[in-house]
Amino acid sequence: MKVRRPGIDRVVERDLDIVDRVVRSLELRARWARSLGVVDLADGFAAALTEELDFRVEARNIAAVNAAYTGTEVSVPTVHTELSSERVLVMDRLDGEPVRAAVGSVEPARREGLARALLDCVLRQVLLYGVFHADPHPGNVLLLTDGKLGLLDFGSVGRLDAGLRNGLRDVLAAVDRGDSAALRDGLLEIVDRPDEIDEQRLERALGGLVAKHVAHGQAPDLDMFTDLFRVVADFRLSIPPPIAAVFRALATMEGTLALLSPGFNILLESRAFANALVGERMQPDSLRRTATEELLSLLPVLRRLPRRVDRVTSALEQGRLSVNVRLFADERDRAVVTGMLHEVLLALTGTATGLMAVLLLASTSGPRVLPEVTLNQLFGYNLLVISALLGLRLLFVVFRAQRRRVGDSLRARDGSTHP
Repeated sequence: MKVRRPGIDRVVERDLDIVDRVVRSLELRARWARSLGVVDLADGFAAALTEELDFRVEARNIAAVNAAYTGTEVSVPTVHTELSSERVLVMDRLDGEPVRAAVGSVEPARREGLARALLDCVLRQVLLYGVFHADPHPGNVLLLTDGKLGLLDFGSVGRLDAGLRNGLRDVLAAVDRGDSAALRDGLLEIVDRPDEIDEQRLERALGGLVAKHVAHGQAPDLDMFTDLFRVVADFRLSIPPPIAAVFRALATMEGTLALLSPGFNILLESRAFANALVGERMQPDSLRRTATEELLSLLPVLRRLPRRVDRVTSALEQGRLSVNVRLFADERDRAVVTGMLHEVLLALTGTATGLMAVLLLASTSGPRVLPEVTLNQLFGYNLLVISALLGLRLLFVVFRAQRRRVGDSLRARDGSTHP
């Protein structure tokens, strides 16, 4: 049974307000914070923490995981919904102890099997079902009296849609093969990418990462995630909250797995799981089911296609077919055109001012200000100074733009040479 502590909601609200102020200040002051999308990550954390205060949400989470996970090595408690409420959660008791206290009594040969069972349970939740326990630390994992494992505390649960699950599977498979191009494609499926990105340079950076951590048959470690996040930050790729929850769950579970089986390599076992998953998906029954699902998803499109073709041909016959094109929709295109117009206006203004200065200086008419200088010539001298200043300003703008382009080219070359 779980009972919500009185007044805890006010404490959580105050702490989340502090987090919100900090991340918004970081977004204003640090470019790396904006590129990582720290505000979105904090919003996702706040939403998850707020959900944990409502035990009805946790009851639904437990029911979803129970319905999705069909394994036998890890047990999940059953909720008594008729006895539960927003503040109270009543569940069947799992008879056991936390792994930190009970792992000493487990035979060493059994520990690795338990660690592999826990990893298989969470990875199946992540990659197959899209509903997973997001906080599998040692306090939430029990060693039951029957020798199995039990999961507790489903207040923090992550959810992934089919696209993100496919992207994660592609990333794991690409790491296993050492395929930097496939790793790039899988990574771009699970992150929020900017409008423009140098995919070739990203592929080379990921290729260097793979060569560093997976070359020569060595087993990758968690340092690979650190380098991967560095690449994500360098290319201004934002990690969506569901993917951040996956990485948090894996990092938390790594400590639990190390407690169960010291030396257990989570990434190596994840690669093996991904390979087994690919093998399962290549079975005839799985291929037939996948093909059927794809065809069923195409049926609505095929049904609408004749009507859309008929509308297009009818509009073409009646002369009502039009195509909308948005010129300069990209802000960078507008900046380039604005800069060119600025330079052209400076050149035209400077040229016109110079011509007027020459004409006035050549004139001998007008009242005399000095014995040898007329008023027209005085205006001509002033316009000549203005024309010279406009010319210098135009040269400064041109050389500054050229310097910026050279700097961008050098940074791009250095980035591709040293990922």
